[in-house]
Amino acid sequence: MFSKAIDDLKGGIALSHVWFYQAYHEISAKYKRTVLGSLWIVGSMVFMSLAFALVSSALFHQSLSEAMPYVMGGVLAFNLVIAVMGDAPEVYLSNAGMISNHAYPFTYYTFEWVAKIFMVFAHNLVVFEIMLLMLGKAVVPNWTILIALPVVYVNLLTWGSLVSMMSARYRDLRFLLPYLVSVVMFVSPIMYHVNQVSGEKRLIVTLNFIYPFVEMIRSPLLGTTMPLDLWNTAIIVTVLGVLLWGVFFSWFRSRIPFWV
Repeated sequence: MFSKAIDDLKGGIALSHVWFYQAYHEISAKYKRTVLGSLWIVGSMVFMSLAFALVSSALFHQSLSEAMPYVMGGVLAFNLVIAVMGDAPEVYLSNAGMISNHAYPFTYYTFEWVAKIFMVFAHNLVVFEIMLLMLGKAVVPNWTILIALPVVYVNLLTWGSLVSMMSARYRDLRFLLPYLVSVVMFVSPIMYHVNQVSGEKRLIVTLNFIYPFVEMIRSPLLGTTMPLDLWNTAIIVTVLGVLLWGVFFSWFRSRIPFWV
């Protein structure tokens, strides 16, 4: 059942030297001949984190130095995870010309997209660690970050590929899903702690499938570990994503060129 998906995956991995270079080239070319260059990558994260931290410190009576690491860690992790909804709808559609004219494995395009997402994350991570040093909050990341990053990577590959296929088939999703990013951001505990939400409102946070993956990145970066119940949720979502990708990618991969 999964044979076609596995063969395509092997083909994508074999072209790692191509999509890695292409991902790096696209990011560097985007900021070519600009004054600030790659600093524009971290600009939005820093200013968004600062704005959220100012609001959080005012609402919850915290000092900015206390709120900033938590909020910035949340924004950093959220920008990585939410790419499934924000960027994945365009992966196949933006490569329609290459898909029509080249016999690359379809996972090639997903690998290239994920590589770009992680390159931006690595760039932002350096700024995050510098910020912790400046605030006197620097810590050694918890060892669970070594598990969290591969788990997030697998989810971006599987769920991202599924979203890319659905968006190629149903074009409205390429407009709908990016709009939902803002909604998901505000119902995710990024500028507030989950224990500050009680009653029925906490159910919204609990059912948020993005939150466990945000927390599995943020917690170890702040030197702590994510609660076990969130790990259980993340594992279930990951296994479900792998199974659904194996089934639907095997069934519909041959139709992607006609959809784009």
